[in-house]
Amino acid sequence: MAAKRKSKNTEALFRDIIRGTLPPPPDLTVSEWADAYRKLSSESSAEPGQWRTDRAPYQRAIMDAVNDPELEKIVIMSSAQVGKTELILNTLGYHIDFDPAPIMIMQPTVALAQSFSKERLAPMIRDTPAIKNKVSDAKSRDSGNTTLQKSFPGGYVAMVGANAPSGLASRPIRILLADEIDRFPVSAGTEGDPLSLAEKRTNNFYNRKKIFVSTPTNKGTSRIEVEYELSTKERWNLACPSCDAFQPLKWAQIIFDSHSAACEHCGAVHNEYEWKSQPGKWIQENPGARSRGFHLNELVSPWKKWHEIIAEFLEAKKKGQEAMKVWVNTSLGETWEEEGEEVDADGLDGRRERYAAEVPEGVSILTAAVDTQDDRFEIEVVGWGRGKESWGIEYQVIYGDLNQPQIWNDLDEYLSRTWSKQDGRRFGISCTCMDSGGHFTQEVYRFTKARETRRIYAIKGKSAKPGDYTPLVAGYSRTKLSKAILVSLGVDDGKARIMSNLQLEEVGPNYCHFPEGRGYGTEYFKGLTAERLETRYEKGIPYKVWRKVRNRNEPLDVRVYNIAALEILNPNLEKEYAIGTVKRKKKRRKSTRGVT
Repeated sequence: MAAKRKSKNTEALFRDIIRGTLPPPPDLTVSEWADAYRKLSSESSAEPGQWRTDRAPYQRAIMDAVNDPELEKIVIMSSAQVGKTELILNTLGYHIDFDPAPIMIMQPTVALAQSFSKERLAPMIRDTPAIKNKVSDAKSRDSGNTTLQKSFPGGYVAMVGANAPSGLASRPIRILLADEIDRFPVSAGTEGDPLSLAEKRTNNFYNRKKIFVSTPTNKGTSRIEVEYELSTKERWNLACPSCDAFQPLKWAQIIFDSHSAACEHCGAVHNEYEWKSQPGKWIQENPGARSRGFHLNELVSPWKKWHEIIAEFLEAKKKGQEAMKVWVNTSLGETWEEEGEEVDADGLDGRRERYAAEVPEGVSILTAAVDTQDDRFEIEVVGWGRGKESWGIEYQVIYGDLNQPQIWNDLDEYLSRTWSKQDGRRFGISCTCMDSGGHFTQEVYRFTKARETRRIYAIKGKSAKPGDYTPLVAGYSRTKLSKAILVSLGVDDGKARIMSNLQLEEVGPNYCHFPEGRGYGTEYFKGLTAERLETRYEKGIPYKVWRKVRNRNEPLDVRVYNIAALEILNPNLEKEYAIGTVKRKKKRRKSTRGVT
């Protein structure tokens, strides 16, 4: 009887479906779905609970562009702190729940893809009831669900790293969500541009969608800038509280002292709350484009206050061009344009100074670097002060046969030296980085292993692959035979820092001082500027590479190693300066006792 009743109920259900008496799923946009169903997780949001698009109204048009059947590509070039990751998650949740499809999320690396899955996607699935029961847990026996792949009725989401060609293997993809594309490598192994490979996976779908998101990097090599320039180029405009003229908020409008902004039309000044309370709209600069592109900076973000942005700008300005580059990219959402990719050696030669002592007064710590050649060691000792202001102390070359112990003894004796300030205080070398490349690698390992207590470390330079970024101090390991500490260095990062610092004309943070004599002659400055940054192309994708313009570049190499030595030490230079000031005052008071 029960089975017969169940059969009749099933028949009735199908009759209702055929007759159209059951309503179809509501026709929601991505933003409407998010407002109705999306829950923000406590571990990934400062405002957990129900999603509200009105919290950041500029997000609505971006999300709803996904529902435009005539639109294939959406580009978001933005700063940090504007909710761009949430836009990706909302798009993903919408498709899992309402429009299932095969989806791919691309991150720059496999490690970042795993982090995204565990730290952002998993909490969203767990806390959003509408999709919680549609996606099995990665720990379940369902083989379709792992950390990097989640299956759901009608589709799946695969998370891949742009650095792993296997993840980009032939699989059909209708929705491509590519995050931080400016951090993608130029090539996925030998397969070519990873973004182009992923785009090809969508070709079988007439209703495909491609969403490219990134904070920009360098002008001329930024992927997201190229995509944005080909798009509608839309900026979020706010109405002036006084004259109602719509305008995108720009850094030039910000008034530091009052944390306010001036209207670019009427000149009226209003505070942050007044500006952000005004109605806003997207205005297109290139309305005929086939893709929609959106640009955002932190000035419109509800999660970042103007006084914080101003403080971060002032701090970055103190730290120098590398910090300013990060600020321009992440706060303004704009590309950084390198100034002067080649530094003039004659200009540096002409600004040498006469020091009052071996160690100038502003120095708190000494580092050293050793470049290993077949017939010599080239050594530079550098002094460091507040704000990483630097003073070349001495450039020394020790000649000899590296197969004989004498030159190694000479090197050890030199690195044991001290240098004095005008008041008599003496300084030893706090950390030394020694090149282990060339024909004497094992000898270098034995030398540094025996002197690790003096912080003398072997280093190995590592040039980044085209389009990749390797930090200056890229990692530590132990060598197999001698068990010496080996520090891997991202030399490209070090060279970029040096060239930025050498262009500074104002004495202060990151400025480089050079003495008269002490090995700092014309040949030194030619070697320090022996390379320049050039743009090259691999399969049509631009990237930056350092190229020699002169054969001898040892001074540049040892300055990179010195910067690495400072980073390994990681001293509090402000504190060191304060301690030195106290010692100096005590010494002066002591020397003046009894004087009438």
